[in-house]
Amino acid sequence: MLGFFAVRHNEAAFWQEIANRTITAATLWLIALLVYYFMRNTHYLEGERVRFGALVRGTPDAVVVIDERGTIKNFNPAAESMFGYSLQETIGRNIKMLMPEPYHSEHDGYLAHYRQTGEERIIGTTRMVSGRRKNGIVFPIDLSISAVVTGHTKTFVGIVRDISERVRQEERMKTTLSQLEAYTAELERSNHDLDEFAYIASHDLKEPLRGLHNHSRFLLEDYEDKLDEDGVRRLNRLVRLSQRMEKLVNDLLYFSRLGRQQLAVKRTDIGLIVKDVVATMELLLEERHAKVIIDGRLPEVVCDAPRLTEVFRNLITNAIKYTDKPAPLVSIGYLDRFLGKDGTVARNVFFVKDNGKGIPQEFHEDIFRIFKRLEKSQDSDDGTGAGLTFVRKIIARHNGDIWLESEVGTGTTFYFTLGKKREGQNAAA
Repeated sequence: MLGFFAVRHNEAAFWQEIANRTITAATLWLIALLVYYFMRNTHYLEGERVRFGALVRGTPDAVVVIDERGTIKNFNPAAESMFGYSLQETIGRNIKMLMPEPYHSEHDGYLAHYRQTGEERIIGTTRMVSGRRKNGIVFPIDLSISAVVTGHTKTFVGIVRDISERVRQEERMKTTLSQLEAYTAELERSNHDLDEFAYIASHDLKEPLRGLHNHSRFLLEDYEDKLDEDGVRRLNRLVRLSQRMEKLVNDLLYFSRLGRQQLAVKRTDIGLIVKDVVATMELLLEERHAKVIIDGRLPEVVCDAPRLTEVFRNLITNAIKYTDKPAPLVSIGYLDRFLGKDGTVARNVFFVKDNGKGIPQEFHEDIFRIFKRLEKSQDSDDGTGAGLTFVRKIIARHNGDIWLESEVGTGTTFYFTLGKKREGQNAAA
């Protein structure tokens, strides 16, 4: 080019030639620059295309790419697995092949409406629709669609998730809820029947029991001198049995109410409850030469105070009455943390400990059954065997747990929690 400028020509032609060649050179440089940027952008776009393809192929979700007319442009391996079609079977075909009715018939109309108006009703949203596999099976899917614009070209990327299992779980849940509603209705009917039974038991059943008891006493009072010793003994037995039967009916009614009555919970000082219980048992303690000690300070808890009073009264009474020691000793306390012999762990545990006979291991569950007594007696002053059943029910109503550790000949310790079950075991209901 420098040699070109060194040659002399006619001056006008010379300058014209210079202008032409300068324009030519500039044009060549501009073309070269455009080619450079084009190649660079092409290389960049190719890289992006490769990266996008790798991303689509590697994602665990099914990905389907279509153009504005619904023609499938990409179909990743997850989509192949989900729908049963290979990539070659789908590329170039309409997306309708993956749709059951009514979506199959409506799809072309939706795309036509979109091309005319540009209105995007489902772009950027996720909705539950249905898909159709190659074998014709229709299944529920979650479909999310996004639009990708490249120049004047727009494509749509659909991410598809098979939600068959989720739908099955929802159906099972609906069935379970329906069954639960039926069980609830049945329970309400049962509670109504139980209320009716309570009314009958408290009036119609107890009335003949009172009559039996009273007439037995009248016979004893009016005809005792005319009866032999065996007759008097049998009438006295009848009086005691009628009294016991009335107690059993009353306890059964009370147990039915325990499970249905609302608890009146409030923050309560357990130490005061125990002191009140001990004060009301003063006569029994004197008769049995028994002593109750409180081992440390008892905390305040949220509970139904009258029900917790009953818990401590039952546990203390049992500890005093069922003993072979001349001087029963009952200790009441509280543990921040309890570690049982079987490895179970509990926190915030109350205990009632005695020095009585102890309870064999095989009876540790039986003693909580209603009307179950280890020591049977015909004495009408004895309990019905429902006390520990009431205790367990009250504690269960407080979302707690009760258990015991015992050694025959040494004594028994009852432990219980309020508001929390033990760890590492199946809590008693």
